Amino acid sequence: MLDPAEFKREWTTRIELDLRSFGDPNCLVSMTSNGKDVTARWTMRGKEWEARFSISVDGGVAVKFGGRRLTYSAFLASDKMANLDYVAKMVLQTHRPSDFVATAAVAEDADGPESAVTLLTRMIAQPSDTATQLIMVTGDPGSGKTAVLRELVRRHAGLYLRGKTDKVLLYVNAQGRALTQLTEALATELQDLKVSLTYHSVATLARQGLLVPVIDGFDELLGLSGYDDAFSSLSAFLDELEGEGCVLASARSTYYEDEFVARAGEIFGRDSARWTQVRVRVRGWSEENRADFLRQWAAGKGLSEKKREDVARHVTEVFSESDAELAHKPLFFTKVVELVLDRPDFGGGSDLLEQLVKEYLRRELQEKLLDRHSAPMLTDGQFDTLMREIAQEMWNLETRELDKASVREVADYVAETEDISEAHRKVLVERMPSLAFLSRGEGNGGRGRVAFEHELFFFYFLSGSIVAQFESPEADVRVVLSRSALPRDVATRVATGLVQSLSERSDSGQQRLLDRLYDAGAAEWRRGMQVRENAGLLVMALFRSGSATDADGNEPLQVRQLRVRGLVFPGEDLKRLTFTECQFEDVTARRTDLTDTRFLSCHANNLFLVEPRIDPKVTRLEIRGLEVNGVSGLETPDTKTYDPAMIREVLAECGLYVPPRPLKPEPIVDPEIVGLMQRLMRAYGRANPVCLQDPRLQSLFRAPKWREIEAGLLRHSIVEKETRPTKGQKKEFLRRRLRPDQIMAGLGDGEEAEPGVRAFWRSFRGRA
Repeated sequence: MLDPAEFKREWTTRIELDLRSFGDPNCLVSMTSNGKDVTARWTMRGKEWEARFSISVDGGVAVKFGGRRLTYSAFLASDKMANLDYVAKMVLQTHRPSDFVATAAVAEDADGPESAVTLLTRMIAQPSDTATQLIMVTGDPGSGKTAVLRELVRRHAGLYLRGKTDKVLLYVNAQGRALTQLTEALATELQDLKVSLTYHSVATLARQGLLVPVIDGFDELLGLSGYDDAFSSLSAFLDELEGEGCVLASARSTYYEDEFVARAGEIFGRDSARWTQVRVRVRGWSEENRADFLRQWAAGKGLSEKKREDVARHVTEVFSESDAELAHKPLFFTKVVELVLDRPDFGGGSDLLEQLVKEYLRRELQEKLLDRHSAPMLTDGQFDTLMREIAQEMWNLETRELDKASVREVADYVAETEDISEAHRKVLVERMPSLAFLSRGEGNGGRGRVAFEHELFFFYFLSGSIVAQFESPEADVRVVLSRSALPRDVATRVATGLVQSLSERSDSGQQRLLDRLYDAGAAEWRRGMQVRENAGLLVMALFRSGSATDADGNEPLQVRQLRVRGLVFPGEDLKRLTFTECQFEDVTARRTDLTDTRFLSCHANNLFLVEPRIDPKVTRLEIRGLEVNGVSGLETPDTKTYDPAMIREVLAECGLYVPPRPLKPEPIVDPEIVGLMQRLMRAYGRANPVCLQDPRLQSLFRAPKWREIEAGLLRHSIVEKETRPTKGQKKEFLRRRLRPDQIMAGLGDGEEAEPGVRAFWRSFRGRA
């Protein structure tokens, strides 16, 4: 139980900081104590305010403000403070109702999928009582993540206004906004909502559980400043929450979730936030979802049941076996449905996105974008060039929207290079937001701004622009690779285009391309790591797209006698690839899937594998020069381990030469100690720090040998213990000072381990 005097001191400090976040610039908050009560005076929006706070351990905090007696939460949410009623109304006005299909999602360790909105609503309503809950939502492009998040935000706003919830969700569109800090994204969204609330108060409201930031496209913040700054930005915001509240963020890949966990607290002292990460993956549309959409769509069009069944049958035929997976993506399914109603002969093709683009382009040029003589204003090639230039300009400016001036510049450039008349140029500028693939942007209320209708269309035209730059020997590819984290879909489509252009050349063309990518990332500069990761992602896609295989596509893809240098492979996979007589120099693969990858007669110099996924039954690692200590943790179909001894065994099983151990037997560490440490490291994969009172970890912390382990970790400064109040009770936390792989590295007693780590493990040797 907290001491009443200490409880009052802590709340007095918190109230002062909270009021300062609402106050005018350089506002001084005056706090006067009288028994259990504290009177605060501050200036806000040019006016002086006063409130009296009654603070007690039993009754919490009550506020007398404006002639009313309120709870602390109601005080902060009131019309004189955050005015969350008005914020919720503006959210509803911004996120209009639309036909929504109940897309499914699955949470980590859950039995199965359920409605994504229902799942996320339940998670938000039941935050952790020991740490800030960071809900990370992932899903493939086109899977409907944004639709789910917008519907979640809209429904919560309605529930708040009806008194069914005390939380308002703030949608933060971070997708291509050219923002370097989370605070910038928050400020921009609040400005677009046109509410009086500023970003300074968001952490205060989130800490109290009144506001939940929903950051859509968190990985888009990684471009301008790189991972460390973007992750530090999120870490700094989590730190402000002091272990309370909830934040929801979405990204295209689980790679960014893992990177955040690994990097957020890597430098001791920089990250004091208490957070726990929960993972949710949005699933594609099921057959039931598709039928639900068809019913809504047909009803809106006034179609008969027979016509709807005919359309459904035609759509099923379009999604043949090769395209069956795309039917699960809302974008592809809805666009095909629209097309088959007007085009009974539409049959899809080997590249469904390309076929969709061609069909919409044809309709635009032949039915809509016509001059006064009913003739097309542009040729297919000119329209394609226009879209590519728009996508390229957005990529260069690190945004997904262009203002009217930028649109005019792009149209002028295309008109000049493609010999388009002045009259047609003016029409293009005026009609740009209504052209196929484009829509009005959201910034500045959408006035005079242009965006792509969906990110997959943006990816398509951007890919064409990037391929053209790679095909030009004079183009500086370093610039295009430095803008943002390259989406996998773009890398795959660029690789396919480059493979086609290389098909008539000799194998040396592949090597020249690899060397060009190495040169792009070789220079040390602020965005060097971004270039190396994008180059690595592109090379992985090249290997998957352009390697030789048998006629039936059943044999592993072959990569022979290539030299790969200076790249970072960021997640993704190299599955079904066989590398023969290849060289890897200064290459790092982070959480890359190698479960059925084969390296035969390969050589390496400074090759590092960070938590690779390996299947000892299939994976072959016959790589001369790959050191055992160059592998930091690994994941097999059965387990994830940081145990150097186990890593040695798995690597040897995969064919890697592992130097024999000394003839003299080494003292071993009790397997039970190793097992408990492995469990602790997995816990650190979800949170930092971990709470000693976490009910999910009690079998670990109540184990007979845990106290000895804890004492050793503290004695050797591997972790530090801190006590903080949570929900009125003090709880203990252990914060790691090193990464899990660094902590477990000392188990092998290698010289590369930190001295304290080696000493910790040596204290347990020979006591099994």
